[in-house]
Amino acid sequence: MVQAKTNAIQNLSILLSRQRWLPYKTRRSLVKRLHPLMLRDFPFEIPFYDPAWGLKFHGNTVYGADRVVYFCGAHKKYLLSMLCDYTARLRAHSSDPLISIDVGAGSGNYSLFMSKLADEVHAFEPYERARRQLDYNLSLNHVGNVMAYPVGLGERDEVVPFYDTPEKKCAQKDSYHLGNLPLRAGDGLMAALGINAVSIAKVDVGGQEVAVLRGLAQTLKRDRPLVLLDVSPEMRGVVASRGDLAALLPDHYRFYRFAAANPNNGTYRLAPFMYDESPKWSDIIACPAEKLSFLSV
Repeated sequence: MVQAKTNAIQNLSILLSRQRWLPYKTRRSLVKRLHPLMLRDFPFEIPFYDPAWGLKFHGNTVYGADRVVYFCGAHKKYLLSMLCDYTARLRAHSSDPLISIDVGAGSGNYSLFMSKLADEVHAFEPYERARRQLDYNLSLNHVGNVMAYPVGLGERDEVVPFYDTPEKKCAQKDSYHLGNLPLRAGDGLMAALGINAVSIAKVDVGGQEVAVLRGLAQTLKRDRPLVLLDVSPEMRGVVASRGDLAALLPDHYRFYRFAAANPNNGTYRLAPFMYDESPKWSDIIACPAEKLSFLSV
């Protein structure tokens, strides 16, 4: 009887979680009240982003980004939708190969998505648990144009301690130590791997974005890619102004943020990024001035 009741509650929670006409936070709150264990440790495998794409994502709701994938079909779906628009215009303008790098690839949300849009994706993830999941998702979908590397990028070659919480990766000592991670100087590794003409660079490394950008300075100057940057509270502790942020990139980059972002259906609206007025945790799109026509601004 008890097991039957538990199964019924779980089935109802699954049904609620799939009602994407309801806002994501509403569904998450209802599931949390009805069946909280489902948000703590619930393995899943669902169609990714859009069922028409034919991709699947394997994850677990214990991890924050995976939880959003479970409820919405993808993490930061609005950012992925923006990339659909950007790459379509870029492809119409140039026949050059579209190459993307994913720094802090995690379980594969970005790399899996970009496997459908780019000719090559180079994913860097030094954390073994996340990288195993990334490898599994790539294998699950028979992806052949994503190369995953068991290292992170930084300003120099080094090994750094890694700290984690149940909810997300972080680089601050406010959680528990999971070991040491290998980092490689970005420009040097790009040269060693023969990665040239980068079109899009996504950087989301839990507060260490400054070191990644400094380590990729020559690559960014040479290729002038679109840069997708996660500006976390940790990063704001190092970068105190918009000028500091601009100094991390080559000249003549323009910065935008999501003024509207729907995690359910991926609709979005971009607006200029104002450092002091924007939310403390922001997704920033840094676009070279000569490529602004490819953005929906």
